[in-house]
Amino acid sequence: MKVVSWALAAAAIALGLAQPAAAQFYEGKTVTVLVNYPPGGPTDIEGRIVARHLPKHVPGEPTVIVKNQGGGGGMIGTNYLGEVAKPDGLTVGFFTWNVLAGALGDPGLRVKYTDFGFVAGVANPVVFYIRKDTPPGVNKPADIMKTSGLKALSLDAQNTNTIQQTLALDLLGIKYNAVPGYKGLKGVETAILQGEGQMANSSLPGWRASIQPTMEKRGLVIPLWHLTAAGPDGTIKRSPSVPELQTFEEFYEQVHGKKPSGMKYEGLRMIVDPFTSMFRTAFMPPKSPKESVGIMRAAFTGLWKDEAFLKDYEKAVKNRPNLVVGEEGEKIIAGVVNVKPELAAFMRKYMADVAAGKN
Repeated sequence: MKVVSWALAAAAIALGLAQPAAAQFYEGKTVTVLVNYPPGGPTDIEGRIVARHLPKHVPGEPTVIVKNQGGGGGMIGTNYLGEVAKPDGLTVGFFTWNVLAGALGDPGLRVKYTDFGFVAGVANPVVFYIRKDTPPGVNKPADIMKTSGLKALSLDAQNTNTIQQTLALDLLGIKYNAVPGYKGLKGVETAILQGEGQMANSSLPGWRASIQPTMEKRGLVIPLWHLTAAGPDGTIKRSPSVPELQTFEEFYEQVHGKKPSGMKYEGLRMIVDPFTSMFRTAFMPPKSPKESVGIMRAAFTGLWKDEAFLKDYEKAVKNRPNLVVGEEGEKIIAGVVNVKPELAAFMRKYMADVAAGKN
């Protein structure tokens, strides 16, 4: 089988022959979808659905496999894509990105998100939930305000998942014990199921496809609120994906009689707006040819028009995916680093306190 180099493919593209050249390049090849969380969790589930349907949307219909590289709040897999994976058009990272690490320059994240070739993203709200048997009993969301001995489970202490949870609870004035350190949301969910903790937060797919059918419908947990991005006018409305659930802002106003404000709330919005605008992200390694990034962008756009893919996704996740592509996604990524110095300083200290158990 004849295989063309990327240099030849680029030349062909310049001559308007992109599709045949790309097909010749990808035919017989294997594309790896790198997932930055362990198997069985929401990121992995979505990544495998993408991998299953992606081949028919890539010229040449290559074989597509999934490789999990979890740990470090998603940063191990992210670093691998940035430092190890070759920029040869054959690796696509399907990630839950760590907004805080990107915004505050976490040394554990050794590559900048803006260095990657951005392919696509998926918007999702974040759902918070609690066990109903949390003392003295939780039958409605407002009952969390009177709980005692509450254990709030999450990922590592510097992770977006953890910090958005501690900020929300601190803003509400709830007494709780933070229990970070889980490698993935599937592990958190299992721990809640087994009674090792009482509350947590999850992606929409985690809530719809796993927590809701296995725990809410059995009467074990109830949803509390959801976090979602502000609209273009700055207002925060319920996500169309979970219109039945109140926003955090609605819940705060219900229990405190006023709107949330202050530095902690600014920190929460700093996380939530970009994170829920593009909860999942698809990237290619730094210095990947623009042609290969363009081909994968087109492939992901094709996926979102593919009824077989959408049917599989909706069956597993119980919700249709909201695609983010092109300049919109690039703008979200670029905007993450534009944090006011005083807010960045506050957040670094806050995160250090959480890591030290001082929250």
